[in-house]
Amino acid sequence: MKRQKLYDRDFYAWTVETARLLRERRFAELDIDDLIEEVETLGRSERSQLKSRLVTLMQHLLCIAYLTRDPEREGWGWKATVIEQRMRLVDLLEDNPSLEHQLEDTVAEAYSSASELLIVKSREMARPIAKEDLSQTCPWTVRELLTKDLYLSRSDIERRMEPPRFRM
Repeated sequence: MKRQKLYDRDFYAWTVETARLLRERRFAELDIDDLIEEVETLGRSERSQLKSRLVTLMQHLLCIAYLTRDPEREGWGWKATVIEQRMRLVDLLEDNPSLEHQLEDTVAEAYSSASELLIVKSREMARPIAKEDLSQTCPWTVRELLTKDLYLSRSDIERRMEPPRFRM
């Protein structure tokens, strides 16, 4: 019967043991393959957090722009989420400056998801918005997404939209 590795039996115990071996410089005893896998996972986790926060931020910015009738009086819950996500994104980027190199691509991916979530929310609120009514590209620059107190209105976003392409 094959003995199961500590990594597979008790992940927490494996992390404690791995940290101890690293501190003691006992590199030959390390479970290198699983250690490599975990370090790679940590990096993917940070990028995943970046995308998730951008999706939430843009979804709520879109809700404020498209689903509030009077932005000065409505949408405070969405604004609170925008404020929180902006702060956490700034912290994440300060802690992981190399993520800035992936920011443009991640914003584009996140905008697509945020748009889909807005469409679902609009139906839920009986104010349906069609995909064709939304910009196909992110209407915010990276700097604007992180700018405190910056909210685009629906008309601001529509002015930034590319004109529709006609098929022949």
